[in-house]
Amino acid sequence: MNNTQGTKALVTALLAAPLLAHSAGAQNSPLKVTASTLLVAEVKEDGKTVEKLTDTANRGVAPGDLLQLQQRVENTSRVTVKQIKLNMAVPAATSFVAQQCSVDGVTALFSIDGKSYAAAPLKKFVTVTENGQDVKKEVTVNPSEYTNVRWQLPDLRGGESVTCFIRTKVK
Repeated sequence: MNNTQGTKALVTALLAAPLLAHSAGAQNSPLKVTASTLLVAEVKEDGKTVEKLTDTANRGVAPGDLLQLQQRVENTSRVTVKQIKLNMAVPAATSFVAQQCSVDGVTALFSIDGKSYAAAPLKKFVTVTENGQDVKKEVTVNPSEYTNVRWQLPDLRGGESVTCFIRTKVK
């Protein structure tokens, strides 16, 4: 596989990454979720450095590129939707850098296994050898090891929308 094919495969994998939104027990949810993957670049405009976001659908990505994987959730109904959980997996070809959500009152939770979630900083146990003995120690997980993010959103009234995203660096 040449570099261009590899890049196209990476973009395809990023766009197909598991992006889920759900509210408690709703299969016919009034929530509309739109996902996008954007390249984050710093450019000079009027002598100032600003961020520019461009869609990755028509261009490749390369190791070291900073990506913004975002989900826009819109409540298409007239009623308030409660207990919304928005999940996003960090693609394996990238490492987690940061997250953000466009609404106040959101709780961000993180996972290193895709099963259990907790607020940052995450902790884990590792076994180290000290004086010839195996000892379990609790250590702080580096955010680059996060594999999933879950946002617990505040109530979303009819017609409202929220955008949440993660930023990842291509390995």
